[in-house]
Amino acid sequence: MMNSRFQLMLRSSIGRKWIVAVTGLLMIGFVVVHMTGNLQMYAGTPDKINLYAHFLHSYPAVLWAFRLGLLAVTALHIWGTISLARENRRAKPRQYAVAGRTSRLKVTWTSVTMVISGTVILGFVVFHLLHFTGQVVDKSYASMETTVSGVAMHDVYRMVIKGFSNPWISGFYLLAMALLFSHLRHGAASVFQTFGLRDRQLSRVVETGAWILAAALFLGFGSVPVGVMVGLIRP
Repeated sequence: MMNSRFQLMLRSSIGRKWIVAVTGLLMIGFVVVHMTGNLQMYAGTPDKINLYAHFLHSYPAVLWAFRLGLLAVTALHIWGTISLARENRRAKPRQYAVAGRTSRLKVTWTSVTMVISGTVILGFVVFHLLHFTGQVVDKSYASMETTVSGVAMHDVYRMVIKGFSNPWISGFYLLAMALLFSHLRHGAASVFQTFGLRDRQLSRVVETGAWILAAALFLGFGSVPVGVMVGLIRP
């Protein structure tokens, strides 16, 4: 019964919009938590972020379950977005017969920016995982170790500083965060419309909240590479 309902949801455009909305909210929750972890670079001592990373890796089963769950959520979000975009493209001739030129341009431009920003963000996430998690971009990361209270652990603090000391990597990171800002700002309103919240006054509140959240994430994430580049965060 549940399986047939889920299949019906996958076939329905409304169901896919709900999938995109819910997975989008879950991904926003992840980036907020991830940013909180990153900001420990400003704790004044390398031990904070090193202990935080060590704690996460102390429970590999939980960590991998979380990673696989996040991967599934991301895959569903991408699939839902692409399938809806294809459906909208097929329906364009009928929509354009009744829509004004300004409305068409606005919808088209928003769709294009969402696709472009989403694609670049996805590419950045893959690179980011290879860079810091997989440690394949710079092999020296694997040998960076430190000791905190007699416990040997990976020196994440030094790894982040070395990684963001490269201006090309920091530049790509900032570009991805700027596109994430744009993606979230446009996407949040769509999420609440999907949930049936179409009140004009509430929409303004949602759009303002989305702008503030997107700006906070951009400043929070972006402050780390900038802090490294200008010397606020140093060994």
